[in-house]
Amino acid sequence: MAPFVFTLSSGGGLKKIHRRLEVASSYDFEVTGGDIIDGIILDTFDNEIRRSGRCLLQISQTLLLINILNGEIVEQRCSNWSFLSELEKGPVAGSLKGVSRLRAFIPVSGIKIRRDRVLVLDDEGKTRVRIHWFSFFRKKKSLRLGITQPLRGYEHAHTELRKLLVEMHAEPCTRTTDIYSGLGVNSRNYSAKPDIRLVPEDAIKNSATAIICAYLDVAVQNEAGIMADYDTEFLHDYRVSFRKIRSVLSLFKGVYSAEQTEDLKREFADLMKQTNRLRDLDVYLLDRDDYFQLIPETSHEGLKIMFDVISKRRKEEYKKVCKIICRKNYRHLIQGWSELFASTDNMKIGPDALKSSNCYLARSITRRYRKVCKIARTIDHTTADEVVHELRIHCKKLRYLMEFASPLFSKKKVKTLIKSLKVLQDNLGKFNDYSVQQVSLGMFMSEQSMSRKKGMKVAESIGALTAMLYQLQCRERNFVMENFSHFDSEKTRGSFAEIFRVKDC
Repeated sequence: MAPFVFTLSSGGGLKKIHRRLEVASSYDFEVTGGDIIDGIILDTFDNEIRRSGRCLLQISQTLLLINILNGEIVEQRCSNWSFLSELEKGPVAGSLKGVSRLRAFIPVSGIKIRRDRVLVLDDEGKTRVRIHWFSFFRKKKSLRLGITQPLRGYEHAHTELRKLLVEMHAEPCTRTTDIYSGLGVNSRNYSAKPDIRLVPEDAIKNSATAIICAYLDVAVQNEAGIMADYDTEFLHDYRVSFRKIRSVLSLFKGVYSAEQTEDLKREFADLMKQTNRLRDLDVYLLDRDDYFQLIPETSHEGLKIMFDVISKRRKEEYKKVCKIICRKNYRHLIQGWSELFASTDNMKIGPDALKSSNCYLARSITRRYRKVCKIARTIDHTTADEVVHELRIHCKKLRYLMEFASPLFSKKKVKTLIKSLKVLQDNLGKFNDYSVQQVSLGMFMSEQSMSRKKGMKVAESIGALTAMLYQLQCRERNFVMENFSHFDSEKTRGSFAEIFRVKDC
């Protein structure tokens, strides 16, 4: 039998439940009352906890995780932590294992909490049902949340209690019921992949502008997180948003005038360049543990020296990026783009601007898919790295086109094709990363000024690491050839033809 998770209005409480229970049955209450204490609601920036129907609270040095969908309550002690990887093993850490390890848990709101524990007793003093009773307070709002805990062998008592609570107008908790809204907490409505409503027959200029507006908003939402330096995903999402905007400008040829398109592409590229170095250093630090596992322990000392230098550089680059975001000319640039893309009337249109969105994108996707297949079929063990990199770029363009177009076609079918493409993209991405990292490591020593002893240690580590990265790069090349055969199969070609076939185009 499942617990009953419910809320009561501010007029209802334990005393009222107790009185009703006494009248309706012979059951009694035994309450262990708690004190009103301060707590903090924690979540990731993209609301992973809230979206899963849970609420994570930190009360002093204790974490409390409440699942309002199934009534599960887990808690554990904690010390200084921000990421799941920094949390010691325990019930809460185990329940959060599906949450991204790249995202920090950040404060959503401070609240006050009182937790009472209730035993529902029969006339012999035996416990028939337990109730966990939470009272939450924030500013002038309050919320009372109850979670019943049925006991084996006493299911009838739980059924009686539940019936009584329903008669008292207790509201069962659902996915749309949560502690946030009950307390008036304005949770972030953030998604790195916003839901953009497009109309198939609408002019492509309108769809292109809507996509750009949506991703410009995503980028802006990440600015505060970049400056607070909660986690590296803020910068990552920020850069991906601008990359997608540039992709619209590049891939939607003929939608805007050639002159305005080139000017905008240059402006966005110039801004993105200023964050390139910080992102590169973030990636190195994120892969730190993997690097240490790749080489013998005897070479670890040089790697530690190298990462100390990278960490120092990262702090310097972070300060530079923060200064850029704070500058007046940056704010003026963002404001200018927001005003420009607020209406398609502000844009200088190109020769294809009035074509229907579904026709335009269906043709673009079909052409790009054919181009990807043509390049991929030439790749073997002897193919130059540059050709593999070219394939990676075309795959990324194809994926962006498919993501942009998904609201206009069968989302489910497009998602299946994207999933197939992503396998190939992952291989190509790793191939590129291993190639770029080998070059970067080769340049590292020439950029450093360190003692001869330290230099030799670092050189030894870099040599060992470069050799391993080359082996991994070769392995990914094999995977590219293997996985492309699935993406170029008769079934996949048929799916592309079926999904992106538009009548009267």
